[in-house]
Amino acid sequence: MEATYEAPAAPFLPIWQRSGFTKPSPIQQQVYWPLKKGGPVLGLAATGTGKTLAFGLPLLETLQPGQQLQLLILEPSAELVMQVRNVLRQYAQVIDLKIQGIVGKANPKRQQEQLKEHPEILVATPGRLLELIQQRQIKVNLVETIVVDEADSQLDPEHLDATREVIASLPADVQTVLMSATEQPIFEELSKWFGYEFERFDTRESDRLQQKIKHEFLVVGNHQKAEMLKRLQRGPISGKNALVFVKNLGSARTLYKTLSFLNLRVGLLLGDESSQKRQQIMQQFRQGKLTYLITTELAARGLDFAELQFVVNYDLPQTLISYTHRAGRTGRMFREGTVLNLGNEHDRRNLQKIVSAQFELKTVYFIEHKLQTERPKEIHHEEASEEATVEKPIVAEPITPAKRKTHKKNRLRNQKNKGKHQNK
Repeated sequence: MEATYEAPAAPFLPIWQRSGFTKPSPIQQQVYWPLKKGGPVLGLAATGTGKTLAFGLPLLETLQPGQQLQLLILEPSAELVMQVRNVLRQYAQVIDLKIQGIVGKANPKRQQEQLKEHPEILVATPGRLLELIQQRQIKVNLVETIVVDEADSQLDPEHLDATREVIASLPADVQTVLMSATEQPIFEELSKWFGYEFERFDTRESDRLQQKIKHEFLVVGNHQKAEMLKRLQRGPISGKNALVFVKNLGSARTLYKTLSFLNLRVGLLLGDESSQKRQQIMQQFRQGKLTYLITTELAARGLDFAELQFVVNYDLPQTLISYTHRAGRTGRMFREGTVLNLGNEHDRRNLQKIVSAQFELKTVYFIEHKLQTERPKEIHHEEASEEATVEKPIVAEPITPAKRKTHKKNRLRNQKNKGKHQNK
């Protein structure tokens, strides 16, 4: 029987401790020894619970410096490639391993030059990686392990073929590791798609019990949401910042213009912009130069803002999976966080039905610059409009047409006939 995993290997320990860790998270403990044994693993854990280090540290311990490419890590976006590379690079360096990120929008010549250094670890998006494998710029004959991170996304019908094509290009005995925050139907039939069984580890329930994330619903009309963001930045979000989720790119750009007009410190993080611009915006947000960062679920998926305390669902998610990934941007590594959902009473009831299997929403009210769970007492209309957010229907009074003043027209023909009528 293996010893319980209590801390990383000695070379990694100082870095791990400087990052603020005192003990491994549940998913880190459960997958450590199975990963080192080399078998297929499926790891399910709540967002923000250290999945990168859960697969990264035990696999780094199995690699040999100077033996070319041995570990592949697939990520669904360029930002996640850079994020995972940066997290693991500091650990890899202390044991003389080289790690490189491969993304589609980067300079191809620069990537090819870096590949000449023969890194033992590659973090890549599937499309660009396949191109380089087919061009024989990357040799995969010595790859021992492939990690498919955000597997719920990379194994969905839209991306499954590309992911399987990468795996098919590797040696037949490669170790396959899948990591995800949410369940997918394909996870129940992995043997059908991959030809072998996966050892499954699911810590999501215990993760949720340890998390300190509040799930709140603020009742506000759709046309009042932008103004509410302005009021919130003078209240509970004052001195902090929030990631604001909308439904699509058009909504993101519209809200950005609205909040800019309201003189709020706001940024825009979209998937159709250059990687360099996205990195600049995220850096500004992490440094506290922006109060609000508007984004979509796809653009922000998996991104780590370690100290983020607020997520605002400006447009509400339509599925539990969507809500889970949005909520996972706050309360990272069991810190405190708040998911604030905006909408009317009908929206609140619908969202509670969607998330009831895992989350309970608490209705809150914005009173005296604070979010409170106690419903406001009866107050004057002037105060209600300024402090409370419970909407009252506005009923227009019927409009009574004004009576027109009648007057006799002084027509020329009447003047001509006037004398004639009088003489008769």
